[in-house]
Amino acid sequence: MKWFTKSAVLFSCKTSLAAFLALSIALLLNFEKPAWAVTTVFVTSQLYAASTLSKSVFRLLGTLLGGFFILLIYPETVQSPLFFSFSVSLWVSVCLYLSLKERTPKSYIFMLAGYSAAIMGFPDVSSPYAITGTVISRLEEITLGIVCSSLIHRLILPVPMHHLLSQSVNNWYKTAQKLCNDLITHTSGRRSPEREDILIGMANYPLNVETLLTHCIYDGEAARNVIRLVSVQYKHLTWLLPTLTAIETRLTLLAELKIPFPPCVTHVFQHFLLWLNFDVSRNTVLMQYRLTECQSSLQQAWREGNISTEEVLLFTGLLERLGNFVRIDDAWHNVTARAADLYSSSDAVLSKSSANMRHTDQGLLLLSAVTAFMATFLSSLFWIGSGWADGANAPLMAAITSSFFASIDSPVTPMRLFIKGVVIALLISLFYIAVLIPQANTLQALIICLFPGLFVLGLVLARPATNLIGLSVAIQLPGFIGLSHHYVPNLIVTLNAGISTLTGIIIAVALCAIIRNRRPSWIARRAFSMGIRDLLGFIKAVERNSSSLLMRQHFIIRMLDRVNIILPRKRLDPDAELSAAGDLIAETWIGANCYDFYARYHTELQQHQIDSGQMFHELSLYLRRKMKVLQTQPHQDLLDELNQLLKKLETLSLTCPATFAAMVHLFNIRVSLYPQQRWL
Repeated sequence: MKWFTKSAVLFSCKTSLAAFLALSIALLLNFEKPAWAVTTVFVTSQLYAASTLSKSVFRLLGTLLGGFFILLIYPETVQSPLFFSFSVSLWVSVCLYLSLKERTPKSYIFMLAGYSAAIMGFPDVSSPYAITGTVISRLEEITLGIVCSSLIHRLILPVPMHHLLSQSVNNWYKTAQKLCNDLITHTSGRRSPEREDILIGMANYPLNVETLLTHCIYDGEAARNVIRLVSVQYKHLTWLLPTLTAIETRLTLLAELKIPFPPCVTHVFQHFLLWLNFDVSRNTVLMQYRLTECQSSLQQAWREGNISTEEVLLFTGLLERLGNFVRIDDAWHNVTARAADLYSSSDAVLSKSSANMRHTDQGLLLLSAVTAFMATFLSSLFWIGSGWADGANAPLMAAITSSFFASIDSPVTPMRLFIKGVVIALLISLFYIAVLIPQANTLQALIICLFPGLFVLGLVLARPATNLIGLSVAIQLPGFIGLSHHYVPNLIVTLNAGISTLTGIIIAVALCAIIRNRRPSWIARRAFSMGIRDLLGFIKAVERNSSSLLMRQHFIIRMLDRVNIILPRKRLDPDAELSAAGDLIAETWIGANCYDFYARYHTELQQHQIDSGQMFHELSLYLRRKMKVLQTQPHQDLLDELNQLLKKLETLSLTCPATFAAMVHLFNIRVSLYPQQRWL
């Protein structure tokens, strides 16, 4: 990516202008620490106006929470620096826990509330009467930086974000459309690396779209329609990944078993490809009718003995998955009619419940929170024990560093890059203090001195590849220079602050390497184990007849969220155990088909005395073993139970067509568990 692109230069100019506006107003109003306002401008400024405004709002709310906490505890802890440090460290860890649990851009509120308390509390712990002034000053400076950044990015050549949201969702669907076409036209079933990359890319789309939706709310009226449309589309597009993998599984199995396609299936495939690739042929109702008609033809051929039971079940399952894709496509192309009801009470409840169904690794969250607590508290003990007058930067930087990188699987590597940014910021500030700023006798001269450095910093922030190191420089540089009304250049003070900052970061990195640093495969394995446990609990609920359609929806939402966590990490950090275990897509279908088989057709099964208890027992036994050893393969007794049930349903379905659908769902469970085993 080039440095001097149009968007990068525009962003850097606007950010520098906002920074100088904040600095000028802060100096004019005699604010205590104008450096905080300048830092806020660079931290909140984003390429897009909506994300700048949203981050500004979240930063203000987080600062308010952190300031309120400090004002609340300091009267009780003012006589004990140790107790004060313990309280702030505990607050940092609790806020970080809540932030990681949120898993949306709004999590920034909680994270900032945590380390804002450290920023406002630690420097003045030895002079408690100044804490109130520090909190008020921090709020003033942050608010000023937020207002300047938001106004400049919003009023001067604003860059809208909702187009990016539309493009992301369009790419999501087009990618799925292309993959579906590839699966149908190349039915050999061999998954290529390119196809694997496509699936991993599709696993990343949900989080990207959710993030964009959160920010685009602040894009104003222009984005409202786009947000409503995408919010409806999103609910359907999340089904693309499991639907396409189910199509791929059946096509692979048919190819490996060398089962020829019946003429009706070949015919409907041709119509499906025309429907999929040419808008002029896109008659969804007709396509759904053809799929249903083909299934009926297959069942008729089966009853007449012209096709085996295994073949009719495989082709019926394949056609059902194609029907799922058609329904998703229909929702995609006809979303405008549904968007009007987006904010109805039922949709609001569903959206809220879906958000609460995300996967949460409580153990990993606790590890991150414990790391933040220990880094902050141990840095405080080092500061107190050493009697270092200028050592307050150590605990507050430990809090910032351990919080800022807590959502990353292996945070030690980016933490090291963050240290490089701090060192660069220290060197630049020393150059400014020693050479340039002493020559600046007026505000205009100061701005001229600062502009080249801030402009380059803006360019660094604009590039995704260098954004992290640019952010670390932006956080430290204004503070190291120490701009204020009564500014007196002091190299010793700046060096002291730099050493204190690096000390806190190094303590955080060391503790993170010992406690929190985990490989992506470790996180993926835990997500997989939790998914198996979730599946086991859901199957038990199905067996007890205590499940519901809503429970099925919530189960699938949780499982698909875990799939989106596992797939990218499997590629990033290959692991033999995880590769043998899978990616939870098959387990998601097992749970859904267990519900569809037993809960939907419970009356018919009871009426014909079809007992599924032993099958559920063997399935539960297998899942318990798999929770302990992920590579565990389903055992023979489970296969025998499935085959016996299928035999009973096969005989029954010849005379009772209503039970054929139950047999299809049961066979889908068998395919998910034993994809290589033929049913003879």
